[in-house]
Amino acid sequence: MQLKRRTLAAFAAPCLPLTGVGLPLVVYLPPYYAGTLGLDLAMTGILFSAVRWIDLPLDIVFGHWIDRTKTRFGRFRPWLGVAALFLVLGLAMVFFADPGLTPLRAFLGLFLLYGGFSAAQVAHTSWGQALSTDYHERSRIFGWWQGFNMLALISLLAVPPLANALGPRWGLEPSAALGVHAMGWVLIALVAPTFIAALWAVPDRASAHASPHGWADIKAALKRPLLQRLLLIDLFASLPPGFGGALLVFFFEAARGFSVTEARLLLLFYFAAGLIGAPLWGWVARRTSKHMAVAWAIGSYAVLHAMLVLMPSGGFWVAATGMLLAGLPAVAPPFLVRAMLADVTDAETLESGRSNAGLYYAVLVGVQKLGYAIPVGLAYIVLDMVGFDAKLGTANTPQAIDGLVLLFLIPPILAALAAAWLARGWTIDRAAQARIIAALDSKGVTP
Repeated sequence: MQLKRRTLAAFAAPCLPLTGVGLPLVVYLPPYYAGTLGLDLAMTGILFSAVRWIDLPLDIVFGHWIDRTKTRFGRFRPWLGVAALFLVLGLAMVFFADPGLTPLRAFLGLFLLYGGFSAAQVAHTSWGQALSTDYHERSRIFGWWQGFNMLALISLLAVPPLANALGPRWGLEPSAALGVHAMGWVLIALVAPTFIAALWAVPDRASAHASPHGWADIKAALKRPLLQRLLLIDLFASLPPGFGGALLVFFFEAARGFSVTEARLLLLFYFAAGLIGAPLWGWVARRTSKHMAVAWAIGSYAVLHAMLVLMPSGGFWVAATGMLLAGLPAVAPPFLVRAMLADVTDAETLESGRSNAGLYYAVLVGVQKLGYAIPVGLAYIVLDMVGFDAKLGTANTPQAIDGLVLLFLIPPILAALAAAWLARGWTIDRAAQARIIAALDSKGVTP
């Protein structure tokens, strides 16, 4: 049975603020902290990477407890509600940090923000898995999830340039700080209405087999080949946009001669393509399978990313066209992998007799974090080693700019090709998933 569109919209609504803790934060905050706030470039990279590594065990803890949760309010609602409070406090600390902040102050704000994000993201995505057992309906559910993510990315990335354009009308001088603060206010304002919409309008269907599990069960679950393969697909598929987000402003400013404003405007073309790409790749998945759609999407991303970087500089609109094309396939893996994980959860429930949905989606959230943490930490440290200065732009040495270009080109392509290769070997298609659900029904097991 298909879910109503208003239910899907209410489910996807929290993506609007949660998306701000993903790529927009990686694109805007590290350069802002290293440039405007005066934090050391290498230290900035270490902090934004380390906080996600340290926060990683929290995902497992949250998933563990979500699978144990049974309340009269539901299984996922309590976690989403509490997470909203921590998310607001973390957003305030991170987006409104003062110049001269210490590494400790920066770390505490980021840790609080990512803690709230972890709880919300794990509860939210595992809730999506529980909304349907149909193979293609799950693609539709997470297609809406991804569509709202794309809408949020386009809207949020437009906030800083819009704030700087309108600021003088209210006596505010355009600056990086004005753009970051405006984004912070927008995100904080979005948390309450979007989370309330989900808590009010989305059914929270508890699983009769979401039984408590211990840490030994968690270890056993993480050793399952299907889950391990899917996690690797997601990690390798997350690395390319992670590197792109961390380096995009530097690449287009220092290597292509665009202004910071133009560089960030190019991101709008990238994510605008995602609004077209999400339904396109959903259609491909329905005509073939989810895993083949992932393989084709991430494989074509590798080719288009190489063309974007290697083509000679031809002005803003040439770069915008390249970003538009690269954005079409980049949108597919995030929502299709999450739909694939719902099928994995059913398969493992059939084998073990228990639902570990919260745990599995917690691990996937952790992998997503690594997909952004590794590029920021690695890229900023390497840039510092080759002598790149975030404040110099095109005045950097040729060697430093060459190092930047290579970092922007090679790691994303290698990671994308690895993800495509792994996706091609996936074993759960529509027929296999239908057999799994039939077997669960025959045993009276609720996925």
